[in-house]
Amino acid sequence: MKMLRICSFVFSGLLLLAVSSHAQLPQADVIKTPAGDIVIQPIFHGAIVLRWKEKTIYIDPYNGKHAYQGLPAPDWIAITHIHQDHMDTATLNALNTSKAKLIVPQAVADRLPAKWKNKLVILSNDKTFTADGVSITAVPMYDLPQDANSRHIKGMGNGYVFTMGGKRIYVSGDTDDIPEMRSLKNIDVAFVCMNQPFTMTIQQAASAVLEFKPAILYPYHYRDMNGFSDVQAFKKIVDKSNGSIDVRIRNWYEEISQAGKVTRFENVIYGMSSGAALTMNIYKPENSNQMGILVIPGTAFGYAYTAEYSQPSMIENFLRDSGYFGKYVRMLVDKGYTLFVINHRLAPQFQYQDIIGDCQRAVRFIRFHAQKYDIDPAQIGAIGYSSGATLCSMLGVKDKEILSGQTGIEAVSSKVQSVVALAARFDLTDFNKPEDTAIQNPTIARVLLNYMGELPPVENGVFVLKGKYADASPITHVDQNDASFLIYHSENDPLVPFRQAVNMHKALVAQGIDVKLSMSQQEAHNPVPNMDEVDQWFLSRLKKK
Repeated sequence: MKMLRICSFVFSGLLLLAVSSHAQLPQADVIKTPAGDIVIQPIFHGAIVLRWKEKTIYIDPYNGKHAYQGLPAPDWIAITHIHQDHMDTATLNALNTSKAKLIVPQAVADRLPAKWKNKLVILSNDKTFTADGVSITAVPMYDLPQDANSRHIKGMGNGYVFTMGGKRIYVSGDTDDIPEMRSLKNIDVAFVCMNQPFTMTIQQAASAVLEFKPAILYPYHYRDMNGFSDVQAFKKIVDKSNGSIDVRIRNWYEEISQAGKVTRFENVIYGMSSGAALTMNIYKPENSNQMGILVIPGTAFGYAYTAEYSQPSMIENFLRDSGYFGKYVRMLVDKGYTLFVINHRLAPQFQYQDIIGDCQRAVRFIRFHAQKYDIDPAQIGAIGYSSGATLCSMLGVKDKEILSGQTGIEAVSSKVQSVVALAARFDLTDFNKPEDTAIQNPTIARVLLNYMGELPPVENGVFVLKGKYADASPITHVDQNDASFLIYHSENDPLVPFRQAVNMHKALVAQGIDVKLSMSQQEAHNPVPNMDEVDQWFLSRLKKK
């Protein structure tokens, strides 16, 4: 039996849902000072804990409360900027922050929930906060060059220099090779980022380090879109030019179990097609909240890939996705949701009717077997990214007809009750406008040719929403019986113009549907979901009737 295992293969790796004990934190280091030892504890990615005397500082806390198990509660929390891997509100909410002050730039202060407002110390670049023998100075962090596509704008984020016990500790945040970093003086310990395309290459980071010459240097924040930057090669560059800089390599990516025991069901067959098995992976947390969420990753409906899951280019594509969509999906399991991560057939071998039908079949399977997985069959949610978000949206606006006399799985609904859509295409004909970017038109035309088998109909030289394209577009099917929608989109998305999200929002509002549109500005085709908001959205919308 042939099995279509594309998504199951990837997500069984990227979710990393441990069923054993918590992983150990990376090795902690002790820096001796005449005024007491400083303990440096790497946590995960860009997260660090500093301890001196009786004071504890969390820097960019991330990866859930279990990553901080056994550590003292923070006195101060320093956050560098607004991106999810630095301003992780889900982790903040889970930690004991009762005595903590939050040291933040204004942009972070503007994004944090209101409950944090009385705890904030807002620092702009070059300003200093001092208390109890510790000083925290905000220093610039930003991209080069500064342009309309910059993810890190000068002044919106902070690096930090912490001074305690006579030692100066620099944390770069997400920065490029900027002159302000090169001009730093008397740095005893430095944490320097290196991950393309978001910050520096290892060569740029090494060049900067060799100029400001910290005594101890930790490469950190080195996960990139294709895996990890080569920190050993970075160390060799630095060692060759200046052997007095102590470059310390630590494992910043030891996965920490967020959910305790999770039961995993792999390659569960939810349907058959042309002799091939359609499969899903299921992740059920020990303390389930009895809410089931269907998960569909983005594949551009299979554009440029075959159905062979081991094809290297496809694996690389999903690995890039796992650094974005996958980590948010994992957070839902942490919060008690049972996830059903599905595959579906891919274009161009199969087209929209087949692919949507696979997704509808998956919902029916989940609903029919709800008791087995301890979820409420009447209230099923869906979350998807890009093409996966389009497919999830179809599940929220359209139900497959149940014919008279059908029984079993075929006799249950294929409609979900709440949808979270990230960078979805709601109108498949809307891609050929003069204001669109150069990449949108040719790329999307090829993707849709594969998915639909033809281009949209044309009237007066303009694509129109008719025929197959109307049938495959979620916006066509909006009515008063639809699921609730939480939509995330970015205004600078180079593949799906933001008017798509705006128009879908208007259409849902016009029908009285419960909908929220969360629009960002500089997150391109990867809008960052607020996972606290997603959690609250599903909790309130999937309540038992």
